[in-house]
Amino acid sequence: MNLSVVDRIRAAVCEVEHHTRAAVPDAGHFTGEESRVYDWARQHTAHLAAEQQQAREALFYRQELEYAIAMGDTTAIRRHPCPQCGCWGLYWRPEARRAVCVNHYCTDANGLAHTWELKRLAQDHVARKSAVARRAT
Repeated sequence: MNLSVVDRIRAAVCEVEHHTRAAVPDAGHFTGEESRVYDWARQHTAHLAAEQQQAREALFYRQELEYAIAMGDTTAIRRHPCPQCGCWGLYWRPEARRAVCVNHYCTDANGLAHTWELKRLAQDHVARKSAVARRAT
């Protein structure tokens, strides 16, 4: 058994529990199976404002991206447009632990390629999904 995977799962569960209890202090401690922590969090936060629910879903999605990368699937990053230019040319830079845009016109004030944390990609992803859902109804 790979202990780093066990540690990653425990850390993810703790993060979700902390996030949920910060939003809903009377949610209590999570005592179930690790695989059920997301259901537990959704159940206890279903009554919160849409923005808070989006933050919850962004946290879940960021953890999903982290897990994919840890398992060697860096192509998960390519499914996201660059938050700056909108192109679909992101790739994972492991040494920086950030996604990088390959569009040579997409640079910062210093002329360096824009880079993005997984948190930002997750927030944008959840916001896009929410906007599509609102338009569909």
